[in-house]
Amino acid sequence: MALMKFCGQGHKNPPHAIMCEECLEDLSRVAPVEVDDDNLTLLAVDVDVEVELDELDLLDGLGEPLTPPTVQNEEVLEIVYPGEGLKFRAEDGQTFSAAPGDVVGRAKIGSDVLQDYPTVSRLHFRLARRGETWLLINLSDNGTWVNGQEALSGQELPLAHGDELLLSSKCRLRVLS
Repeated sequence: MALMKFCGQGHKNPPHAIMCEECLEDLSRVAPVEVDDDNLTLLAVDVDVEVELDELDLLDGLGEPLTPPTVQNEEVLEIVYPGEGLKFRAEDGQTFSAAPGDVVGRAKIGSDVLQDYPTVSRLHFRLARRGETWLLINLSDNGTWVNGQEALSGQELPLAHGDELLLSSKCRLRVLS
């Protein structure tokens, strides 16, 4: 038996993957499942929708508890975390929002704004929260600066309202909330 993560399109990925290797879907919140070693077919997915949401151990990816979620649509179990998310504005006035665990870049969150900047990475940075502090986790080697401080690949830098992000040498974003 082996563990694998499956994206929404059914692509198989290693259990530690944070994004699908084929379609680049965010897998940071996807739990690994057991598969048969011989033919790598999915054996079982155990989903218990009856569980009380306040019994869930909700973490932001860094081991910190998140604000309890609310269920918006029980048919598809869409869970929304209250007050979670940062809004960004590009120099041209376009805006987009991202939540903890989201990857921002030309191929993920903000892609409609960032596609005009070829020097921005497809997966440029990930957002996280530790308590009340927002963190930018740099995933790019193309250059990422927060208020003039350069973030090395994998480095975490705190974010706050009004901060200026420079992604590569061309794309400037402002943190709105």
